[in-house]
Amino acid sequence: MGRVLGLDVGDKRIGVALSDETRLIASPYCVIQSVGWGPDSRKIADIMRETGAELIVSGLPYNMDGSLGFQAKKVQDFLKVVEGLGFRVEWIDERLTTVSAQNALIKGGMRREDRRNHVDKVAAAVILQTWLDKEREKKEQPMADNEKNLRMEEGGENDNELPEIIELTDDDGNVTRFEYMTTIDYQGELYVALMLADEDEENEEEEGNVVILKIEQDENGEDIYVSIEDEALADAVFQKFLDMVDEADLE
Repeated sequence: MGRVLGLDVGDKRIGVALSDETRLIASPYCVIQSVGWGPDSRKIADIMRETGAELIVSGLPYNMDGSLGFQAKKVQDFLKVVEGLGFRVEWIDERLTTVSAQNALIKGGMRREDRRNHVDKVAAAVILQTWLDKEREKKEQPMADNEKNLRMEEGGENDNELPEIIELTDDDGNVTRFEYMTTIDYQGELYVALMLADEDEENEEEEGNVVILKIEQDENGEDIYVSIEDEALADAVFQKFLDMVDEADLE
């Protein structure tokens, strides 16, 4: 199927993300310090060749009313230069992506001075993951319809296996749905990385937020997830998470 490169194009920096070969997971890859369209496009071309990526997905910063503004047109013009080097580019709406990436890093406990080094590539990963999920849904829908028809013909219906979803309840009784990403082992303690999976259209801009929580056990021996209060520890665990996604990206 081949890897896909995700881009979050800004005036000063270009965030880069990369999918796995099965196009299921997007991971932050690197940040390009912009020095001009020519060098920037050649750097992207180098990354495409190094990683074996077959397609580029770029965020397009629409205005909040859905129109294309000056910045969006500038991104389009830059990517035309990249296309001229022989690469195919697809677009996806990136409104509020950087906000989601910032929130993910903040919730992960990363210090403000460190977030600038990561936010652009995390934003690119949010952009790419959104595209990957949409493409997967397009392919899975006909299969799901066929399976549903088959179950109806057989006179029964079985529950389809769903992604592992975890529901957390806050002190006010509000329930939030998260998709399990991975478990992190840090200095003998276990932590979990969760991605916000709220499908409410009103909260669509919040999707993609990553939360790191510590795994503990209650008095009944059941797993519970608690916030990491120690800022230094939160930074260390989140860095371990970033290292894990980087390692997965290199495999």
